[in-house]
Amino acid sequence: MKTFISKCLILSAAFAVVFTATAQEDNLVPNGSFENSDLRKLKSQGQLEEFTENWFSATEAALDLYAEGMKSEKVNIPNNVYGKQDAADGLCYAGFRAFSKDPKLPRTYFEVELATELEKNQLYCVSFDISLSDLSRYGVNGVGAFLSDRKIEQGNTGILNRDASVLHKSDKVMSLQDGWETVCGTFIGTGEEEYIIVGGFHKDNEVEDEKMKKPQGMTGVVKNHAYYYLDNVKVSPIEAKSQCACSAADEVRTDLVYGSSVVLSESMTPDDIVSISAVYYAFLKRRPTGAGSSAVANLANILKENPTWKLRVIGHTDEDEFNEGKINPRYRGLGEKRANQVVVKFGEFGIEASRLLMDTMENSDPASTRDTDISRAKNRRVTFELIK
Repeated sequence: MKTFISKCLILSAAFAVVFTATAQEDNLVPNGSFENSDLRKLKSQGQLEEFTENWFSATEAALDLYAEGMKSEKVNIPNNVYGKQDAADGLCYAGFRAFSKDPKLPRTYFEVELATELEKNQLYCVSFDISLSDLSRYGVNGVGAFLSDRKIEQGNTGILNRDASVLHKSDKVMSLQDGWETVCGTFIGTGEEEYIIVGGFHKDNEVEDEKMKKPQGMTGVVKNHAYYYLDNVKVSPIEAKSQCACSAADEVRTDLVYGSSVVLSESMTPDDIVSISAVYYAFLKRRPTGAGSSAVANLANILKENPTWKLRVIGHTDEDEFNEGKINPRYRGLGEKRANQVVVKFGEFGIEASRLLMDTMENSDPASTRDTDISRAKNRRVTFELIK
């Protein structure tokens, strides 16, 4: 059995305190920053599996490890064979090839067994940091992670034919060279996932590539590939999607309001009008928009024309809003709060509260179960039922 002695773990006392305080104890990825490595014989590319705990290649293509203080500049940090970059975390990082136009430089895929298998129906945040190497001719999209229910051992150096479980939210070309950027996304466990694989998952004809300019002052030969440094691989259980925002720009979209409009006709009965009427909301909002107020006004006219009728007012949330309520008391019972605000709006149109029965379904009665922004917007609503 190998004994791992890692120069990556020789930290100053001050740094060690900060690192311990900020580490994610619930990260299911062992050795996610590649710090647990024996670096005494690290000299060149392709030696990661030999000297690093836990990680291995999903194909026959060898994996690369880099560390500070190496005698060989091929695998040193910050200067190495593919460019210059400091570590995002600790004193080590890895490197993978997400795309290549050189048959001698195959794609590489990092694989590791998770500390425990994912729980069924549990929401997870999957994230990792990458930096495009300075001597890459291309930056590409399709860089992501695949959660697998079994160990993948592909017996060649070809592209791993899998659809990524997590990509950047916009699947943009990852082109940052002077620093690190995070790829992150959420994943709902099935109770069977035991491994995570990181790499480039789009087929060659699906990849969007961007030609890069060699940084000024950088020496070395540019390679016909997209090669990324890799650090901070994490899979952590969360309760709400907002806990998995890569950056402020990647937070849950808050401004989308479903734009359904009710077109009334003389042939429609009051029951028809009520059944197709709804008030829709932006994410986590509780006050009706202008379109929502118009819908309430139409229903108020029906109640005025039929003074013995009553109306059930039913509040709903989408799944993400319901989960936000678990971690922030301000958003608990949001469906009920929406229904209450609509009841207040009816009062502004002259309808007494005694004719309105307030109810809530929260996230239990979705209008759509599809995982899209529009579908979630359809679920953020208040609906109505006539009581005669």
